[in-house]
Amino acid sequence: MKNTNISDIKTAFPDVCAPNTDSYYSEKIARWRKVFEGHPPWEKVKFHGLKKKADRPMNMLNTAKVLCDCFSDLTFSEQVEITVDDENFQQYITEQLNENGFWKKIPDLLSSAYALGGGCVKVFAENGKPRIDFVHGDKFIPAGWNGRGIFDGIFSAVTVSGGKYYTLLERQSVGKAEYKLFKSGDGDSLGAEADLSELYGDLPPIVNYGGTVPMFSYFKPAVSNNAEYDVPLGMSIYANALDTLKALDVAFDSFSREFVLGKKRIIIPASCVQTVTDDDGAQVRYFDANDEAFVALNVEDAEKFKITDNTVELRVEEHVAAINALLNILCFQVGLSAGTLSFDAVQGVKTATEVISQDSKTQRTIKSNKNLLTEMIEGLVHSLISLGVWLEVLKPKEYSVNISWQDNVVIDDNTLIDNTIKLYSAGLLDLERAIAKANKCDENTAAEIAKKIRANSAAGSADFFG
Repeated sequence: MKNTNISDIKTAFPDVCAPNTDSYYSEKIARWRKVFEGHPPWEKVKFHGLKKKADRPMNMLNTAKVLCDCFSDLTFSEQVEITVDDENFQQYITEQLNENGFWKKIPDLLSSAYALGGGCVKVFAENGKPRIDFVHGDKFIPAGWNGRGIFDGIFSAVTVSGGKYYTLLERQSVGKAEYKLFKSGDGDSLGAEADLSELYGDLPPIVNYGGTVPMFSYFKPAVSNNAEYDVPLGMSIYANALDTLKALDVAFDSFSREFVLGKKRIIIPASCVQTVTDDDGAQVRYFDANDEAFVALNVEDAEKFKITDNTVELRVEEHVAAINALLNILCFQVGLSAGTLSFDAVQGVKTATEVISQDSKTQRTIKSNKNLLTEMIEGLVHSLISLGVWLEVLKPKEYSVNISWQDNVVIDDNTLIDNTIKLYSAGLLDLERAIAKANKCDENTAAEIAKKIRANSAAGSADFFG
């Protein structure tokens, strides 16, 4: 199924000023998507068999998917707080985000956005209610922008129905949406224009929302785009690390093959090999491992019948070290601190707490991405409020939006206890409050525990935090 190109867009919207980005979408974004989906160009390995040359599937780490999920996890969590200074607007925004599954769907959108170089959240009205659509970066083409961001764009969606391919092209600009539907007998062409009612009921071709904001908001990773300079499109976080991703898969494939090639092997004398005729009449030679004795064995031939273990030692540590070295190179290329990703059961991937508590390269990279994500969320809130006014569920008025990230609340129990002990030992925290923080209990419970501790201390027992 072909991607929407500039020619298709010009057919639908002749007056649009979208730049020619066909090669960027077909060559760059399409390649990043294949890698993200686990189908990179190197997924097949050529090998020479006994009779012919052939391909086999490579055993892959799929590090691109792991990397994007890691970025998504570090960037977004329930720790973000969206505040509108009007009570009615606040209630409206909270309800719409919950009803549209924003908190569940945004991590998946972010993961794909880090892979494809961008993603959109788009709002529209359905049956008189606001709806949020989460759009992958390869389904959006910018058509107008300024220093504040993209305000005009084309969205595409392909649906197969009744053996026909329907392509819906949607142009979203400030306060206005235009829709064109095309029908084709195959997935390789746009086809002829069709009536919107064939697939979308009573959807009007033009919707005038009014307002001063577009009905979409675009997010792109904090990566300098060195492949497309003239258009405000994002770039995959691993766009310049494809060689490293390939090397990681090659190393992991070798690691996996180590267990196949290094399995138990023995050298046996030819006399222990039997020949039988299979069902096709062919002669098959095999060694029966279930035989417990061999008859007619001459004593002088005993050495010839000796079975030798020829098993090789597995190179596990060497492979793990090589994979970890490549992961550190990948971290360097994508803006993470060394060791953030690790092929190690002991160290593993760093937690959000570790990232936040360290003045690290990872922290700065994630902070940059959160700043861009904050802008996207603010844009989404403005779009929802503008749509709410158009639907007459809100009355127009002045308001302000604040997006805050409460990363400091993410802390593991051991770190919490250690910090509490240090504060208590330094005299910066009284016993009751220290107990409440360490045990995560209320003040009354903490007071009872403190009373027992002081009683034990007076009797010669050790202090609770001593």
